[in-house]
Amino acid sequence: MTEAKPNTATPAAGLNGDWLTRERLRNLLNVRKPGPGEAASSVYLRPGDTVESPDWRERLARLRGTPEENGCGLVGLRSGDRALVIAPPFPVTESSQHDSWNEEPLWSLVDVEHLVGVVLVRLGRYSVAVYRGEGLASSKTDSRYVKGKHHAGGTSQLRYTRVREGQMRRLYVKVCESVRAQFEPMARELDYVVLGGEKFTLNGFLKVCPRLEEYKGITLKRRLNIRDPKRDTLDDLGSMLHESRVWSIEW
Repeated sequence: MTEAKPNTATPAAGLNGDWLTRERLRNLLNVRKPGPGEAASSVYLRPGDTVESPDWRERLARLRGTPEENGCGLVGLRSGDRALVIAPPFPVTESSQHDSWNEEPLWSLVDVEHLVGVVLVRLGRYSVAVYRGEGLASSKTDSRYVKGKHHAGGTSQLRYTRVREGQMRRLYVKVCESVRAQFEPMARELDYVVLGGEKFTLNGFLKVCPRLEEYKGITLKRRLNIRDPKRDTLDDLGSMLHESRVWSIEW
């Protein structure tokens, strides 16, 4: 007697939280669409909402909340015995469920030409930019010297720490001034703000820049992992802003 296949939702090989560009996501969905007679369903969840369908609830639980970590909600598309779970780049605006493969609401999120402000901060360098869709509308990139960590002890260590903290604060002030200069002319049009860079430096910056408080309501939870916020990096960042994170699960 053949053993029944367990009802699991373990990630399938090759798609376990991969980041996909719009083009790659479109190609994937074209391949995964259900064939004639195949069972299908879709679910869209706004950030913080819970799914009503017991089947979807069980399978999403196997991913332990990971898709929701970007704070943009999630999209689920089932085709036969497989499903895709997608964390979109921008927030789902309306929760819904469908007894069919319905990808249209997803593309309304991904294809819209949002106006997005970006702030990237690392020790010694920063970039502040505004994107219209994937196109760079304006930007400011600059650097300011900040000493590295010092491991000596005693008064030398204290003096070194004070100097370093002062340099960091001056960097933060410079970034904050650039946020004002880049964002203020388009403040009423901005749809979202996205932050990125090095976590420790970014957290320090957020504590001392009141300008970003003005955009708190549109600042996304997701963070961009950018090693070097330089001008060349900004050319590719527009595409990255529209990437979705995708998991493939068994139904």
